Amino acid sequence: MDGKVNPDIIIIKPEIKDKKPARNATHSVAGGKKDIKIEKIRELEHELSLTAYFGKHKVVIIDEADRLSRASQNALLKTLEEPPQKAVIILIVEDTNKIIATIKSRCVIKKFNLVKDCEIADMVSGENVEEVIFWSLNRPGLAIDLQKKEGELEKRKKAQEDLGKIIDANLSEKFSFFENLSKDVSMAVEELDFWTVLLRKNILNDRKFFQLDRKKAFALILNIEKSLKIISQTNSNPKLVLENLALEIK
Repeated sequence: MDGKVNPDIIIIKPEIKDKKPARNATHSVAGGKKDIKIEKIRELEHELSLTAYFGKHKVVIIDEADRLSRASQNALLKTLEEPPQKAVIILIVEDTNKIIATIKSRCVIKKFNLVKDCEIADMVSGENVEEVIFWSLNRPGLAIDLQKKEGELEKRKKAQEDLGKIIDANLSEKFSFFENLSKDVSMAVEELDFWTVLLRKNILNDRKFFQLDRKKAFALILNIEKSLKIISQTNSNPKLVLENLALEIK
């Protein structure tokens, strides 16, 4: 298992890919995370066959369960069809469309709404409260990570600076920036994800970052999403994909 609060709580989550992938390598997983492989589920089956240590129940938390591979989901389905006694299995999912229907049919689905800015404000403290509130996207867990994990907030601030420069840059400068960004595909995907957040906020006038009208901002979001899809789902050269994106930033 990836981590345990106590022996009766089993936590499974995606592993992180190497931070420095090979030049021009393509990755099928955005953000440098791997799919949850079937070996993890087989290990889980063994864990659940054992008696609980302290409590009456064992609790399994599968974080980012939408990153379960198809084989992993099929293996998990067998456990859900004949669940062990005194076991609770919780799947945390962002995109339910990536979960096979047979698993969803065996789960009780609970939807958690985003929280208000004032609630995030009550959770955080320090000099960067406003930035944490903004980048948390009204998600308490993300707000906590932004404060606890070193460099997370700085990455987002840098992405904001980069986008501002790129909007005003000439074509040669844009090509140079994206050539450098393409050397680390995971970093490129992460940066572009941050850009979409900034552009959406710009469109909604929640916070004005750039002198970019709504029509251009919306078109740029669509081009970024198209580029991300090509990078994640094809064997296209990331450098060429990003150069094509550079041509669309006007």
